[in-house]
Amino acid sequence: MRKHNKNLKADFNTSRSDLLRDKLLREISDYERQLAELKLNGNQVNFTMIQTYKELINARQAMLRRLPVHY
Repeated sequence: MRKHNKNLKADFNTSRSDLLRDKLLREISDYERQLAELKLNGNQVNFTMIQTYKELINARQAMLRRLPVHY
């Protein structure tokens, strides 16, 4: 059985979390734009797609909140 080292530091690659943060922000922006376009389309309101975009946005915002914060 391994002994736990009490001097462990959080070891994560900040550049990867920055890349993921940027990707999530881009996706959120894209989905928000698509949602706005869908709502402006006056022909037919597609409530299923509106709900899908909202869920996609919320899921990515939740992932973004769980990313480690660093300065």
